[in-house]
Amino acid sequence: MNNFPVVVTRSGSEWRAARNGSSANADLLAFLSGEEEAPAGFRVLRGDRFDVPTQFLERRIEVDQTNDSWIVAGLVIKWITEPLVGPHPAPERIHRLQRAGFAKTPTVRGMVEWQTPDGHWVPVVSAVDLVPEAVDGWEWCVELARMDLRLGANGPPPFASALGALTAEMHLALADSPTGPVADHGDFHVGQVLCTPDGDLFVIDFDGNPTLPPSERAKHRPAAYDVAGMLVSLENVGHVVEHYDPQLDPAAVIAWTEQVHEDFLAAYVATAGGLLDTSLLPALMLDQIHRELTYADTYLPAWRYVPEAALRRRGLL
Repeated sequence: MNNFPVVVTRSGSEWRAARNGSSANADLLAFLSGEEEAPAGFRVLRGDRFDVPTQFLERRIEVDQTNDSWIVAGLVIKWITEPLVGPHPAPERIHRLQRAGFAKTPTVRGMVEWQTPDGHWVPVVSAVDLVPEAVDGWEWCVELARMDLRLGANGPPPFASALGALTAEMHLALADSPTGPVADHGDFHVGQVLCTPDGDLFVIDFDGNPTLPPSERAKHRPAAYDVAGMLVSLENVGHVVEHYDPQLDPAAVIAWTEQVHEDFLAAYVATAGGLLDTSLLPALMLDQIHRELTYADTYLPAWRYVPEAALRRRGLL
């Protein structure tokens, strides 16, 4: 097709994808809603059919620091901007979730992949349904923690059990067997979980940990890998709230974190059974904290106080 929406070019030793032309978003939707084959070197995964409106607004998602993402006609279009190196975890994960009927991730309307010179298929652009009025966990979870801690709320935070059950359902859909390993999410934290105004939770972004090489991202791991990532992330929520409200009682923040962890794990085990080896969690959580410290030093110095607080809580700093 003359207006195929994506082009892949080589720069030095790297291959990168880019939007092709000024109407690439519209051209992508037209292509995905039709039946035309992709050009040589590309392939397309089409999900449920959808109608493309004749006129629509386009809005770039400014908070996405690793891709070029847009909201267009009720969809989120994500253009991959990192070097195209395989293997890539997302296609396998998405196929597994679709086959298992896992409904707690935004519906995939289409994905275009490109074949690397060494034969790996990697996504270059995808389109999924926009979850209306949903916000990610760094907004909804931090706000819930702030309200609980300021009000001195008693009883378990209601979202923790729902999040634990959601994680278990995701892992059951991604598991190689009832006791694992799983084709894990790989970068599982509260920012990857959307929450609607009604409290429904949806998991996004199965691209894996961007700090790992592609071969590591695509590996299948024990379920504890994702669980440890989420437990650290939930602890980080407490560190963030305490950092911006130093009048809070540190003991109350720790108690909040422990309650959230307990409820999350109880719901996870109740749903996933023997999929989780809890003995792996302490080491994996510590590894995650050290990775966040390295990430902060390299890319986001303002975040360093969070892994430092986690190490301090463990008497390691």
